[in-house]
Amino acid sequence: GQAQLAMAQIISELDYKERDDDKKQATMTEVADVHLNLITKKTKNKDEEYAKKLEPYIGDMRMNDIGMRPKQVRDCELHILNQYIQDRADSNISVTTINKELAFLNLIGNKAVKEYGLLDYWTPIRLVDEDEAVFYSLKAPQKKKHLDYNWQVTLLNNLPSYLRDMALFSINTGQRDSVVCNLRWSFLNKEDDIYYFKIPKSFMKSEQHMAEDHAYVVLNDIATDLVLSKKWTTRCIDDYIFLDDDNNPVERMNCYAYQEARKRVAEQFPEIMETDIHSFKRTFVTRLIDKGVPYEWVQRMANHKLPEVTEVYNKMNPEKRKMMYEFLQKLVDKPQLKLYSMNRG
Repeated sequence: GQAQLAMAQIISELDYKERDDDKKQATMTEVADVHLNLITKKTKNKDEEYAKKLEPYIGDMRMNDIGMRPKQVRDCELHILNQYIQDRADSNISVTTINKELAFLNLIGNKAVKEYGLLDYWTPIRLVDEDEAVFYSLKAPQKKKHLDYNWQVTLLNNLPSYLRDMALFSINTGQRDSVVCNLRWSFLNKEDDIYYFKIPKSFMKSEQHMAEDHAYVVLNDIATDLVLSKKWTTRCIDDYIFLDDDNNPVERMNCYAYQEARKRVAEQFPEIMETDIHSFKRTFVTRLIDKGVPYEWVQRMANHKLPEVTEVYNKMNPEKRKMMYEFLQKLVDKPQLKLYSMNRG
């Protein structure tokens, strides 16, 4: 395809450039261009955004000349990426945002070695830790909440119908917005009256950690009804399931209509401002855990690469204490202690 031709052209040009040595030394912009031509739509918008922010600082630098980013907690010679972090900090952003941008560099650096053949090696850039976050006055990461049932009902009723259906689907399947936006009819399967999606792993954030080539998303009755209703209410555009009111594929759920709906709900439930689009998945995971679904199944259904990620949602509440009590009661079905009187005469 055109993307492969673009990559071949860039690589060909790099092969003929005179370098100081025989090693492959592509610039950040060259590597980013190849990457953006090859990745799937699920991450392209964000990756383009990260590349544009980094290019004024290191776009013309050869990737391996960027060097190890020193920890900036005291006065010392300023590394170009530390200058970048300082300038970004002046925009009042969070440490999470900065680390996503630095992680993008590591992503394309690793792919430039293992997939694109543009670099011989890549030394990962160190992310910003807690000490540096204080040094740069970066905002601490915000802890987002899952949806209370009352918040959920009110929010869904305030969303446009197409966003309401996508949000409800996400809450019932645990799929992040990038997956929901890119669902295709060709992914849908049925077996023993159960509908499920067989999604190529290239669409999943955890693709590098997936043992299989596809992720399987099983649908409950609510998710099934939502999907099947689209057969009759929308035209199939490029195989997409969820379309907006103009019958166009939805690029992202976190749009102006969602943000305005959340603001309206906040007039009644102010804490909903501590949620975001990813809270649909948080709600899915939290409710499954609260229902006593085994961790390994929650982890699989949520496509979490590590059990520690699932554990984050295991908050204690009265219902869970009652459930733990019932489990512990299984230990008292037989006498465990018999008291004997002791005569000391």
